[in-house]
Amino acid sequence: MSGLQKSIHIKTFGCQMNVFDSDRMESILVKQGYRREADLAQADVLLINTCSIRAKSEQKVLSLLGQLKPLKEKYPKKVIGITGCVGQRMGRSLLQRVPHLDLVMGPDGVERVGELVEEVLTRGRRVLETTFDNQKERSYSQPAVIDKVRPSEYLTVMKGCDHFCTYCIVPFVRGREKSRPIEELLEDVRRLVDRGAKEITFLGQNINTYGKRTGESLAALVDLTNSIPGVERIRYVTSHPRDLGTDLIEQFGRVEKLCPALHLPFQSGSNSVLKRMARLYTREEYLEKVAALRAACPDIALSTDVIVGFPGETEEDFEQTMDVIRDVRFSGAFLFKYSPRPGTRAHEFGDEVPDSVKTERLAHLQDVCFGKIKEENQAMEGQIVSCLVEALDKKGRYYTGRTPHGKLVHVLNAGEACVGKILDVEVSEGSASNLKGYYVGAPRQNRVGEAAKAVPA
Repeated sequence: MSGLQKSIHIKTFGCQMNVFDSDRMESILVKQGYRREADLAQADVLLINTCSIRAKSEQKVLSLLGQLKPLKEKYPKKVIGITGCVGQRMGRSLLQRVPHLDLVMGPDGVERVGELVEEVLTRGRRVLETTFDNQKERSYSQPAVIDKVRPSEYLTVMKGCDHFCTYCIVPFVRGREKSRPIEELLEDVRRLVDRGAKEITFLGQNINTYGKRTGESLAALVDLTNSIPGVERIRYVTSHPRDLGTDLIEQFGRVEKLCPALHLPFQSGSNSVLKRMARLYTREEYLEKVAALRAACPDIALSTDVIVGFPGETEEDFEQTMDVIRDVRFSGAFLFKYSPRPGTRAHEFGDEVPDSVKTERLAHLQDVCFGKIKEENQAMEGQIVSCLVEALDKKGRYYTGRTPHGKLVHVLNAGEACVGKILDVEVSEGSASNLKGYYVGAPRQNRVGEAAKAVPA
């Protein structure tokens, strides 16, 4: 454990928005004098930023808390906290369930993380903070500049969601929609670019309705960001098909820096299931949006989310989902078995589809969907793609990045000096999950950890 200067470690589960919130919390605490600690076992303060979107996500968090009990017994002054959506959903019951837990905090407590941690440390008492900020029309201001800027950065532009899909816990743990001021966001973009970011991904639970209460819009934010010097790529997630308007669709054929890639969840290909999900669009309307996107940008790469085994889903409903998968040709997909979440309307429906059926349907969906993605990626072998190199992969094997279309690329001969550069990469192998290839400006025998000999200025 550390000496006089307290150390902090934040472990993150879940979506990109959680990654952004973790960065914000770390930035706040570092500004208050904490130092980063890479080893969670050695940190004086361990915060676990959590996701509650599926039961499996919560189970991972609870399992980790169980594993941390001996560490707390060995170091009783160590502060262990749960932040994020699990903290919001479980609240006081989590403190009651886990005696060695010191802090439970929901997403709206991020700006107060410093004072809440200090309260645990100085007063020696357990702290609960799960209140929503229901007063402001606008969302928080970013409290501190993130000082570890990456080539590709996320920027949360709004929080919460006004849609109440019957399976989704988000409105209950993140609250209603609130957007950040557009000028504040543009200033954040300028700061990130000045510190080395090349690509900005705007984040929101329902990003398409950014600014709807303030007269601002996502289309305006994209246009204004496109004019900022130093920005080379723009992306945004997550879109809701009902709210993807023509103003946003036409930008894919017009805005120079907007990447030709969009994540557009359809969840189910069955209108009856979509109605029970309260998704507010039909299969036909979804496919019309796809056609409009491809008319505006013929090579746009679409990715999606799909849930199988929603209560009442019949074999015919599932086949309609499979038809969409076969017809649309998605370039990426996140595929899930339905997971009932307490507090949602669908939880009251009952889990009518047996788990064995859900498992079988998911396996079939994965085979077809990932098979098509693999075919698409293999067809790219021998082609040269543009890749923004972001970092060394988690296993330390390759430097990785993404194409404008969002394809993950392992650059086999890139070195550390390539990080932050946009390289031409010749694809040598395509799989269902990634592309592998060689930076055309460097010798192919370069090893990981060595700077490439030819690096673009």
